[in-house]
Amino acid sequence: MPATPIQPTANKANNVDAASGSDGAVYDVAVVGAGPAGSATAIHFARAGRHVVVVDRVTFPRDKPCAEYLSPAAEPLLTELGVMGEIEATHPARLRGFRIFAPNGATFQGDFANTPGPDGKPLFETGLAVPRLRLDAMLVRAARDAGATIHEGWRLAQLARDPSDGMWTLTPVAGQAPIRARLLVAADGLHSTVAQRLGLRLPGALRKIALVAHVRGITGMGEYGEMHVAGRRYVGVAPLEPMAVGDLCNVAMVVDERRDGRALAGRPEKFLFEALETFPMLRRRLAAATVERRTLAVSRLNVRAKRLSSDGVLLVGDAAGYYDPFTGEGIYRGLRGAQLVFEVGQDALTAGDLGAQRLARYDHLNRHEFRGKRAIETIIQSAVQVPQLMNLIAGNLGKRKAMADTVVAVTGDFQPTSRVLNPAYLLRLVL
Repeated sequence: MPATPIQPTANKANNVDAASGSDGAVYDVAVVGAGPAGSATAIHFARAGRHVVVVDRVTFPRDKPCAEYLSPAAEPLLTELGVMGEIEATHPARLRGFRIFAPNGATFQGDFANTPGPDGKPLFETGLAVPRLRLDAMLVRAARDAGATIHEGWRLAQLARDPSDGMWTLTPVAGQAPIRARLLVAADGLHSTVAQRLGLRLPGALRKIALVAHVRGITGMGEYGEMHVAGRRYVGVAPLEPMAVGDLCNVAMVVDERRDGRALAGRPEKFLFEALETFPMLRRRLAAATVERRTLAVSRLNVRAKRLSSDGVLLVGDAAGYYDPFTGEGIYRGLRGAQLVFEVGQDALTAGDLGAQRLARYDHLNRHEFRGKRAIETIIQSAVQVPQLMNLIAGNLGKRKAMADTVVAVTGDFQPTSRVLNPAYLLRLVL
């Protein structure tokens, strides 16, 4: 029997400071995780008049290991969420495209602006690079302003669903009151506690570790992001400041845990700079490089979800599964996934039916939205693992500018994956 609908009572008065604990209310939606996917989910539901609570074990602002690149298609989503004005006020770096460097030095460049829309004008000219220290805090504030209750420094201890009324109870560590909600949204990241406790996670085949640092003094950077591949490692370098402001870059390297895990244990920053020297088109540009923020690390990058929905629960963002960060679209996927969560969750709340069958529509929408991108990620990861193949593809794309622009537009989330996932395009990559 469906739970009795709760009348929406969302307003700014619902906001409770992290130190004051829960207000004892019963919520329409409880979101675990206040990163981009979780905060965006809360904004959508709160604007629709739903009574929403967001909990996160950290307090904001906070740093997070991330390449901090936002694909061009993320900008309209951030505008819809109401934070683009605040982002623009911080003078973010804008990237015109990407340059890819293969192990043998073969290079190709894709430009966002070279992909026209129906009117002949560029669909997008740039992507964004915004530190997570700023971006996540902006989205948390936007969720609070929309009327969501935000509890920072809130750690989940127990999680249970009452079969009699379908209500979730989220019990925190001692000193804070429990939270009850009709719909639970797991947005708690790559190593989602909620997904693990509900038995919705599966380990992935890849064992990757990412090392992320903020670095100054890398020479030769311009208005393009760079991806360098060598020895089954790869590293992304993206400006975090406009050239007129400074030369701060995000450096995000991904390595194989089985190969490099022991060498980097306890010394991530030293290992990072040693490994950067193995990239032939990067090593000579590091003489003046200095670290501005300590090197952050995250392991077990490759995780999968058995399914993205169950009775009364939806998974979004990295909690819904994560394959490989080469294409740098994690934030876009989280923001777009939040829209899908809202579409399905709002319909279910209105109908008073939060059962697995109704919520399974979210799995279908998610597959339709992201299946092609997952296929492209798999192709790219396969090329990274075979240096000769990566050299061949980069060499061919270096001679075929239109194809290079297409693959960058597809990974930038503003062209359909069918532009790449067709026999003619794939054959030209290797012939």
